[in-house]
Amino acid sequence: MKRSMPVKTLSDTRVLITGANGFIGRHLCRALVDEGARVYALRRTNAFSSPSEWASHLDIEWIEVDLCDSDRLKSVIKDTAASHIFHLAAVTTVDRGFELAQRMIANNLQGTINLLHALEATSYTCFIHTGSAEEYGMATAPFRETAFPQPVSAYSASKASAALFCDMYHRTLGCPIIILRPFLVYGPGQPANKLIPQAIQAALKDQPFPMTSGRQTREFTYIDDLIGGYLKAAVTPEAIGHTINLGTGK
Repeated sequence: MKRSMPVKTLSDTRVLITGANGFIGRHLCRALVDEGARVYALRRTNAFSSPSEWASHLDIEWIEVDLCDSDRLKSVIKDTAASHIFHLAAVTTVDRGFELAQRMIANNLQGTINLLHALEATSYTCFIHTGSAEEYGMATAPFRETAFPQPVSAYSASKASAALFCDMYHRTLGCPIIILRPFLVYGPGQPANKLIPQAIQAALKDQPFPMTSGRQTREFTYIDDLIGGYLKAAVTPEAIGHTINLGTGK
């Protein structure tokens, strides 16, 4: 693996996004196109929705690939020759049961390892891995990036494990990796079954909205602010090798 030279802007750069058809991925695709980047967007073959529903007017090259298919993935990495890789793909579900462990390991952990391995033979500027605030588990706020992960679900354990592999690749092989940990993200296009969209719909329809006692604390991050963090990290060489929380701090 060789590092490409850092850039001050993503205009005219080749970027690759995994999980491009997800909530965050869609917003990142639009932002990168606006930046003037050449966007290669990866999506699963069995994705629930088609990008044609929202991306038909965008200059994006879509590639269907399963991150668990290491041979196909290596071919895609070689052909796209991207300088910036944004890794968003992951199995996410409101179900945090331990019975999902094998699925989480196969996709969130092994998929990340396959991607890192596929990049070993290439030259790139930075690899941005999407972690999760859930890696902190039941720790007491404020959360520090240097805190040891305390996952409490198969999902958070798989994300914490993937982040550890990314950190190991950076420390042992010198790979230009940045780990971003978003806190609860909301905004236009978010799945309708999430808290804020449900609350908004209930308010618009003047319907009751059943909730818990409200003793939980959460930090919500607006999608545009999050995307700004991704774009900033991608052109900040000093961020390489670091884990960065993306949130409001409130």
